[in-house]
Amino acid sequence: MAEKRYLEDLYEAEPLHCKTVAFSRESIMDFATKYDPQIFHIDEEAADRSIFKGLIASSLHTISACTKVVVDAQNNIAILSGVGLDEVKMFNPVRPGDVLSVNAWWSDLRQSKSKPDRGFATVKCKVFNQNDLLIMEYGYQYLLACRSYSGDF
Repeated sequence: MAEKRYLEDLYEAEPLHCKTVAFSRESIMDFATKYDPQIFHIDEEAADRSIFKGLIASSLHTISACTKVVVDAQNNIAILSGVGLDEVKMFNPVRPGDVLSVNAWWSDLRQSKSKPDRGFATVKCKVFNQNDLLIMEYGYQYLLACRSYSGDF
């Protein structure tokens, strides 16, 4: 595992190197059955009659799957907590067989004025499918430790 990195070790626009995310018919239907059972996520015939003209992944599934690769790419950052999710904008649906690429980077790095052992950072993300079609934009807001932090992770 890489050495722990703190707020001071990050730089503005530093990219995160995320793996791709693949969506299968089965994974789309399984997630939706458990967490978002709308017809265009779980019923192929009904999805064909919907405005989407076919089965699509839940936006919650898309965000969850992309979160996994973003967290994996953070590579031992001293994150104390997530504190927010920036506005999520969905532009195009995710369909079975799609493979998504997450372009992610650190932004808005700032040390806390009231508690200087910690600070805030945002990871901004743009997600594209295999055809370079923009799927969504969003961001995560984190509370990060500074080198002077003395607590546990």
